[in-house]
Amino acid sequence: KDDKGQIAGAVLQNMETDEYLIARAKVVIIATGGAGRLHYQGFPTSNHYGATADGLVLGYRAGANLLYQDTIQYHPTGVAYPAQLFGALVTEKVRSVGAQLVNREGEAFMHPLETRDVSAASIIRECTARGNGVPTPGGGYGVWLDTPMIEMIHGEGTIEKRIPAMLRMYMNYGIDMRKVPILIYPTLHYQNGGLEIGADCATINIPNLLVAGEAVGGIHGRNRLMGNSLLDVIVFGRNAGVHAAAKAKTVTVGKLTLDHVDRFQKELDEAGITATAVSPMLLPDYTRKVK
Repeated sequence: KDDKGQIAGAVLQNMETDEYLIARAKVVIIATGGAGRLHYQGFPTSNHYGATADGLVLGYRAGANLLYQDTIQYHPTGVAYPAQLFGALVTEKVRSVGAQLVNREGEAFMHPLETRDVSAASIIRECTARGNGVPTPGGGYGVWLDTPMIEMIHGEGTIEKRIPAMLRMYMNYGIDMRKVPILIYPTLHYQNGGLEIGADCATINIPNLLVAGEAVGGIHGRNRLMGNSLLDVIVFGRNAGVHAAAKAKTVTVGKLTLDHVDRFQKELDEAGITATAVSPMLLPDYTRKVK
């Protein structure tokens, strides 16, 4: 920030040399994505490795408001097996062309056209509370997505024509979804919450700080319908760019300071909170701890 309380740039780290640099800026846009790689409640995720909520931490430490942090969307059909694909998305197009979810007894346990939140909750309940999940070699559970049904309904060649990427993804591991069902389980997919913004994509109370993409909170409310993520990425991404360019013409940056970081640390100390994690996380640690 600067001595006027405005956002005025960023501290940059060169990951190759560990060198720290200061970038002075009239306007800053946070566009760091979601938080799936924090693996809330131990769930796998479809998110990229940098989705560790760092943009939200940066904004919060600067004084920006957070919104709906408790609302995380679980995509109902993530890969439960094989382990190499664990958490990867199985597109909902697979179900839309005819595949149906069934438990280990071969029973359909939910309406096939339910919304994502209901579908994910139904699968979790079937595997945990009802004990009807299919055990996986990694110690987890899943339910069957009966992909051979697609070609039983629409004819041979439908899977290769309609969902070729899914077919190739599984064939890489010797699984032919045209002939055998696939195992799925919900995966962490989307962060409905984030930093609160106004119509101009600027944070409500911190001058010259804008947000775009999944780091924004509240565009979809507390739940997001499938296919709507383009709204915050493209529509609000463009809005953020347009308003940032216009705002930059009128901003005068004052003296740069990191006083807000010192104040945040003081709040932690007064609350008796000892932070062990270093932020930004940049990449989650997946190394196995050897005793």
